[in-house]
Amino acid sequence: MLAAAASMFVTSCVATGTVTTGPGYPASGLEWNVDRPGADYRSFELATPSPETCQATCMNEPQCAAFTYMNPGVQGPNARCWLKNAVPSAVPQGCCVSGTKYGDAPPPAAAPPPSAWQGAPATPPPPAPAPPPAPAPPPSAWQGAPATPPPPAPAPPPSAWQGAPATPPPPAPAPPPPSSGWQGRPTTPAPAPLPPPPAAPRQWEPQTDRPGLDYKHFDLPAPRPELCRDACWRDGSCRAFTYVRPGVQGPNARCALKSSVPPARPADCCLSGVK
Repeated sequence: MLAAAASMFVTSCVATGTVTTGPGYPASGLEWNVDRPGADYRSFELATPSPETCQATCMNEPQCAAFTYMNPGVQGPNARCWLKNAVPSAVPQGCCVSGTKYGDAPPPAAAPPPSAWQGAPATPPPPAPAPPPAPAPPPSAWQGAPATPPPPAPAPPPSAWQGAPATPPPPAPAPPPPSSGWQGRPTTPAPAPLPPPPAAPRQWEPQTDRPGLDYKHFDLPAPRPELCRDACWRDGSCRAFTYVRPGVQGPNARCALKSSVPPARPADCCLSGVK
């Protein structure tokens, strides 16, 4: 089913020939007018035509490595989001907006040049001749009688024992059965404890800043928003966080943990979340 959907996905788009760059994003910028066909593991319709909603869904699913957003009217009246478990090659298409979860996705491979060969294929060389058969061994020159086999070994002498055979020891008695440990009516086992309720999903707020109420901020070892999110989830004082991409507040990505939930505002530099 996914292969058929991917085929319809590719043939329904109209190639534009150019790829434009959309607004920046901490994990991967939106790839406007770009399709990444293949490697789909699920798709769904969007209530509103928003590439950011498709991108946020990919960020929240661990198996998602890339995504493609389809404009309304291409695969139905509504916009559609395709999530991918690998990073397919990018193809220029005016119908789509794509992106990868991390910024180091490989560039699309260039198509090989067409062959310049115009003639008939070369005739393969004839097969090598088979090797000649090995010569037969010469006949044996032995003309005499066969060798005499060695005499058989002498039989062992008979035993000198003349008495009665020894009586075998009697078998050991079987151990008595263990005494019963029954002391009365068995107690009713306690019911198994109920499993804990599932944790609330950790939602992302792409291209969003929540300025103010910081009680801790620090550089991150890698430009990965989930490192900032996980730091907030481990800290009991944290109620919200904001991830700032590299180059905005210094060469490294930064994380700000907040003691309350400040108001949100649109910002291409950041990604936020509420605990």
